[in-house]
Amino acid sequence: MFGGFVTRFHKVAYRLLSTTTISKNISRISSFEQQANINNNKQLNDKYFLERYEQKKLLHYARQARDELVPLGGLVDLNDVFINNEVNLNYTKVYGFDYDYTLANYTENLPRAIYRVLRHILIKQFSYPKGLESVDFDQDFAIRGLHYDMQTGWLMKIDAFSNVQMNTIYFGREPLKDIQELHKIHKGVHISQEYLNDMYQLNDLFSIPEACLLADVIQYFNEHNVKFHPRYLVEDIRAAARIIHLGASRDGIGGQLHHMIINNIPEFLEKAPRLVAYLEKLRAQGKKLFLLTNSSFAFVDKGLSYITGNADWRSLFDVIICAADKPTFYITRRPFRRVSTPTWSIVDKFEEGNVYQGGNMMDFSKFTGWQGSSIMYIGDHVYSDLVSPTLHQGWRTGCVIRELSTEISIRNLPTSRFSLSWLLNLELLIREAQVASIDQQHREKLQLLLNEWRSERKELRTLLKRVFNPQFGSVFRTHHNPTFFANKIRKFADLYTSNIENFNNYPLDYIFYPERAYLPHEGLVEIFLDQKQ
Repeated sequence: MFGGFVTRFHKVAYRLLSTTTISKNISRISSFEQQANINNNKQLNDKYFLERYEQKKLLHYARQARDELVPLGGLVDLNDVFINNEVNLNYTKVYGFDYDYTLANYTENLPRAIYRVLRHILIKQFSYPKGLESVDFDQDFAIRGLHYDMQTGWLMKIDAFSNVQMNTIYFGREPLKDIQELHKIHKGVHISQEYLNDMYQLNDLFSIPEACLLADVIQYFNEHNVKFHPRYLVEDIRAAARIIHLGASRDGIGGQLHHMIINNIPEFLEKAPRLVAYLEKLRAQGKKLFLLTNSSFAFVDKGLSYITGNADWRSLFDVIICAADKPTFYITRRPFRRVSTPTWSIVDKFEEGNVYQGGNMMDFSKFTGWQGSSIMYIGDHVYSDLVSPTLHQGWRTGCVIRELSTEISIRNLPTSRFSLSWLLNLELLIREAQVASIDQQHREKLQLLLNEWRSERKELRTLLKRVFNPQFGSVFRTHHNPTFFANKIRKFADLYTSNIENFNNYPLDYIFYPERAYLPHEGLVEIFLDQKQ
């Protein structure tokens, strides 16, 4: 049906790109914009909507040609700090930081190393089949924020409304073959809150190798007819993760993973040349700084000495708390202890130059006098770093999301931008055609046209998913809704960015104003603004 139109488009696009001046090109494209205006008095039938489709398609490609000649802008800066809630830095007197994936960024070597150590523990300590030695980490398989169903063994992506994105359900390394299995369990695509509470969500970057290993073990079991219960599998992998992260050693560094990192720091840790400048800027402006991390001091000490290039990095912070055991830190009354100090005396205040471990939020507030919205705490984990400080302490929060830079880069690609633009145009046409007052004579032809558009829409949505990740798509979005993960970020992080150093791009009296978020019934206001009416 559309072959002739595509040929006409190529001829028009060639003429646009072959003219001698950009101004002439833009002038010609403007004529297409005028041509695409809706004539409300025209008779509504299938031919009318097909003509609308062709006009919009032509206009879409003409704008794409124009953007190649004179970029229209609108590209997102990779180094921006993004705003969910207004934050006035004039009122921020105290800045707190997590360590892992906040102050410390790890190289791409770390997930593969984690995967291999977890696999080794499963085989050697948990008696898993030795044949698993043949599987290895696939960095392109999983994304952060997935849910693992402990009843079925499915990995899936869930949106902000607890609905499953249908083409993101995997059992092992294979997509779910029969989607009716999901419907049998949940009577649809919605996951009840009770059921959701029993699922395991992979919240941080450390969990991506866990997700890959879950899928690989399930795939191996399926191929070798090994009977298993999905709950025991995830419990074993989580137990192995606790061993490598925590462990126990005389040097106080922590588990096997921490030793592996410390023994080869350049392989696993990235330098942060602007980090010290940012922290020093905060201190020079009279801000108080604290470090609050679950990692041990011995591990953090070696890491920050390398990252900052300064063994005396402790002078950058007013209070240092390690092995904090977040999120229980916020709700327990466990006392603070001094690190590497030969005394058993009770800690009833923070003293300059000392490092502390354990502790609780109530004593932290009491000893420092820091409370409420004067504190900005920046971390990477929704539940360990953001939820309780936001809900119960009234702190302002920032989230460092490393994947953000990759997602923005993909969204900035011309192919991504124009595929999304055409998808939105197509959905607008579908909405209009569904409610059009049209005589019965043309209704069947219009229905065929709608079916073609819906098929095209499905192809576009799949394309836009696959450019981010072939299996699960974007970390932040299902087809049209925010993901479950993105919704938590929106709810519990006032600000978010891809790297802690991006905060250094803003003066300390900056006010972060969020863009107005239009509700569906407020869309007409935005149209009026665009048309300057």
